[in-house]
Amino acid sequence: PTLIELGDNPWCICGSGIEEAGDLLEKLCIVYGMKSAFQTNIQLHSCLKCRNQYIGPECREIGLLNLNNRSLFTHGLLEHYTTTFTSSETPMAAFTTDTAQTYMSSGNGIPFVSNATFCAAWFAYADLVVLENDMVCEICGLSPKEVIFNGVSISFSHKQIQDTIKPPTTI
Repeated sequence: PTLIELGDNPWCICGSGIEEAGDLLEKLCIVYGMKSAFQTNIQLHSCLKCRNQYIGPECREIGLLNLNNRSLFTHGLLEHYTTTFTSSETPMAAFTTDTAQTYMSSGNGIPFVSNATFCAAWFAYADLVVLENDMVCEICGLSPKEVIFNGVSISFSHKQIQDTIKPPTTI
């Protein structure tokens, strides 16, 4: 799109919504896809509450994750990483290196993001994904209360660990 509009659920990183909005403006942003990225414009409001951030669109309905109103990621790219690490245990650093090389081959001049930025985007995406009816146990049925993942496929850095993550041996 030539312009990513605010849509129905704009928000700021401080938690403010449209009720705390200042002036409407457009800024340049980059949308990262599976093989290349492109620049486009995004509608933003200045945030009257925190005064140093912007209220931007929640882009889920158009297949994008808005990380910070400057960097947006296609759901296709984020899902590609998810399927890659679950099928072949690909570390995130290897995925970002491979994707960066694919971007260089595209020749459009926009490099892929750093590993740290992609990690932040993927974990933000993982927080939004609804995992309903994805897990089935022959004994418990759909959506068992507890699921143990292979620690090689899914691991969490200390920054992503929250109080809700407990070792599978915790009773």
